Amino acid sequence: MSPYAAWIESNRLTIAAELDLRARLIEREPELPRISIITPTFNTSAHHLRAMVSSVQAQIYSNWELCIADDASTSQETLQTIRDIASRDARISVTYLPQNLGISEATNAAVRMATGEVIAFIDHDDLITRDCLGEIALYYANNKSADVVYSDDDKINDEGYRYHPQFKPDWSPILLLSFMYMSHLLTVRRKLYNELGGFRSQFDGAQDYDFALRAAEKARHVGHVPRILYHWRATEGSTAVSGDAKPESFEAGRRAVQEALDRRGISARATHPQWAMDAKVGMFSVDFPDSGPKVSIIIPTRNNVKLLESCLTSILGKTTYSNYEILIADDDSDDAESIAYLNYIDTLDNVRVCRIIRKTDGFNFSSIVNQAAEFAAGEYLLLLNNDTAVIDGRWISQMVGYGSMDRVAAVGARLYFEDGSLQHAGIVSGYNEGLVGHAFRGLEPHDWGYMGLVRTAREYSAVTAACMLTPTDLFKQVNGFNIDEFAVAYNDVDYCLRLVGEGYSCIYCPDAELFHFEGKSRSHLDNPAEIIELRKTYRDRSDPWYNRNLSLDNERFEVTTRRLSDNKVHGIRLAAVSHNLNLEGAPNTLFDLIVGLKRRGIINPTVLSPRDGPLRARYEAEGIVVLIIDLPHVGVAAASYERGVAELAQFLTALDVQVVVANTLPMFSLINAANLAGLAAIWCQHESEPWDTYFDGENPTVRAWAYSAFGQAYRVTYVANATRLAWAPVQTRSNAQVIRHGIPAERLNEEVARWSRSKARELLGVKKDELVIILMGTVCRRKGQLDLIEALERLEPAVRHRLRVYIVGHPAESDYAAAIRDGIGRLPLRDQNRVVVTGGVDDMTVYYAAADISVCTSRIESAPRVIVESMAFGLPILTTPVFGIPELVDQDVNALFYPPGDSVALARLITQLSYEPALRARLAAASRPGLNARPGYDDMIQQYASLIQEAAMLKDRPARQAA
Repeated sequence: MSPYAAWIESNRLTIAAELDLRARLIEREPELPRISIITPTFNTSAHHLRAMVSSVQAQIYSNWELCIADDASTSQETLQTIRDIASRDARISVTYLPQNLGISEATNAAVRMATGEVIAFIDHDDLITRDCLGEIALYYANNKSADVVYSDDDKINDEGYRYHPQFKPDWSPILLLSFMYMSHLLTVRRKLYNELGGFRSQFDGAQDYDFALRAAEKARHVGHVPRILYHWRATEGSTAVSGDAKPESFEAGRRAVQEALDRRGISARATHPQWAMDAKVGMFSVDFPDSGPKVSIIIPTRNNVKLLESCLTSILGKTTYSNYEILIADDDSDDAESIAYLNYIDTLDNVRVCRIIRKTDGFNFSSIVNQAAEFAAGEYLLLLNNDTAVIDGRWISQMVGYGSMDRVAAVGARLYFEDGSLQHAGIVSGYNEGLVGHAFRGLEPHDWGYMGLVRTAREYSAVTAACMLTPTDLFKQVNGFNIDEFAVAYNDVDYCLRLVGEGYSCIYCPDAELFHFEGKSRSHLDNPAEIIELRKTYRDRSDPWYNRNLSLDNERFEVTTRRLSDNKVHGIRLAAVSHNLNLEGAPNTLFDLIVGLKRRGIINPTVLSPRDGPLRARYEAEGIVVLIIDLPHVGVAAASYERGVAELAQFLTALDVQVVVANTLPMFSLINAANLAGLAAIWCQHESEPWDTYFDGENPTVRAWAYSAFGQAYRVTYVANATRLAWAPVQTRSNAQVIRHGIPAERLNEEVARWSRSKARELLGVKKDELVIILMGTVCRRKGQLDLIEALERLEPAVRHRLRVYIVGHPAESDYAAAIRDGIGRLPLRDQNRVVVTGGVDDMTVYYAAADISVCTSRIESAPRVIVESMAFGLPILTTPVFGIPELVDQDVNALFYPPGDSVALARLITQLSYEPALRARLAAASRPGLNARPGYDDMIQQYASLIQEAAMLKDRPARQAA
């Protein structure tokens, strides 16, 4: 299933969604506007016209009228259809123009019949969704200053196939200068329409574009409903199919942009660039002059003369803008060749070298930029990395042009990697697990990106300071970059977001093209303190210029398959299914999740499990009902399995739950049952074993049921991206996503504080000079504890004699536990008692508190909880880099990696850490900050709350009636 087909399925109008819309309409009923639908017709096919009218008559919202103006159709079929339609519905009014006057005059004639406060433009052969007018009416009711409101749209052919969705940004006036991105559905207050004189005939073919540009200049507020409310009919001769259908519209569109520039007093020329002509699309560029206010280009540098020379040569050799100076902000270069070059360029006419004084310990990019700005004589600052090279000589001209527009805080460039692929086309909030990322990063140079946005100037939340233009006075007014919280990373993002919060905008300028020779692979070595600060400061911010229907999984603006839901209802009846109730990894994680959601009032849960255990008492202490249920066992016959699923579906229906959450892969029968019961389900996968053999123990027919569950679940969640990618072949509905597991901060803090290091070591009988190594977790082959035993055998006696080793965890496989005991027995007799296998323990925290080193030997592991706990206790970590572990820790920052099964490598690392206390201390110091910089428990709760609230709206069966 294509991502958009999956999106359509997830966002269908369900019973729950319709009831929710009706409730919202009732709540705001006194304030809802009457909507007049405006539809010009001309020789419309009867089939298409009747379909359009039927889509209007099917509206959930009833306060509407349809105003049809026929533009002197010559088709008797069209005229008879209009008469027939109007005679059957008093809400439909018709006027017949005596001669063909064109679409603008026909539209104006239809508006003259309108009585509604709001008018909505619907083409004669298009369709609207049943919730369309309701959502539009609610937006106007909830936003009293809204004068123009638009929605998202897609295309539909005569077979009903939907494609090419346009998930648009919120109000983007700069983008509107590039093309009529609002498209359909476009609505406006009738009062404003009349004040502007309606549509203008001289712009026929682009009349709506011209009107939108004029309306934007007068509107108090331009709103956007991020929902597909309109289906644009793709038929032969329609612009939905090709721009060839109406080539004259391109020139009309260009003239509309030029008039807008002239009205606004902007000295620039609107063009229909060659690339747009060749592609036959109505997209436009704005060319600015090569003269204007003075620009101070600030280039921070230290040594690395070749990079600086290349950068400077490209600026001086290619730039067409006439009024600029170059300030080289030298951060204490000490290389002789660099010093000589700096002395040379300091003699050039428009180049100055500024010596920067280090005011803080260590490298502080923000301080360098702020100090350099004090030397600037320009009206604008242009921050530029020294590892860049100009491609298009108009770069400054174009950036200054956009930077001169009203309330523009920053302008960024189109940057390319050395191989020609895209490095930066603006910055989006929310990428990289709630942080930020570069739009369209890695796209090939020929790719225009989603909706052609790589080619178009537009608003973004931020732009990179690798090439950023900003007004000098504004930069100084807000004290420039934050030298305290964002000394090295995210200073540009913070600067932009601060100003966006004050009502300014940041603009991406595609005509400013440069190479940026940074590494293409991402570094994960940003200062954790800066990541923490970014999360803390901007965690609740949503990006208005990135549609919520687009995925945050990557930077390619791909359609998400999640349901868009503003439903924040609480008390959702939920069945949570745990494969057992033991005090171990996956059941503990589900417990933390369900309790957290219940305490926040999101859910009213019932816990189901086929096996009882000690977690039951903990659930019940939280007021959560636990039911022990029978599930089909592994290897059951197909007929028995199908009966069992049917019984489970009936059971779920009787429970009257709205959503099912099933934890771990063996619970696939609950996904099958939820699907049969018409319930949305969320499936939490912890396992990382190979997908193609995982269900081999099942009957072949039952195995097919298991794999079908991946397509039946609303979402399948993973704790690591590596596991999600490994299981990609079964993800047939693009419904997989990563949600990191988190442990409640208050519990982590209590556990860390429970034991002092000295008390814990005293309890365990550890001597002062001994190094404690812990290996935590269930003892089994998957966890690979034998690696540590074999590594101990390989250690020099002097190292081994200093160690105290604890293997802590329930023995899940008796033969493997016996192999560990045998391995310990091969150690020299005096060292055998240095290795303690504890079995299951009630309090693991005493071992973490006593430890000097934490080891993880796992072969197959998505995201081991013991890694999180080790980081919480501030321990250096030796681990295998399997699956999601490298997503939790950073190599050579707080962890060292060894290949699974390579006991020689593990022994070498243990030896290194035993002899290098400074290295141990450095790794340990980075562990807790590294944990805090990653998504945590609150993020997990928030993400699952959103999924559950979305899933609740997918319920397609009415609630069970009380007896």
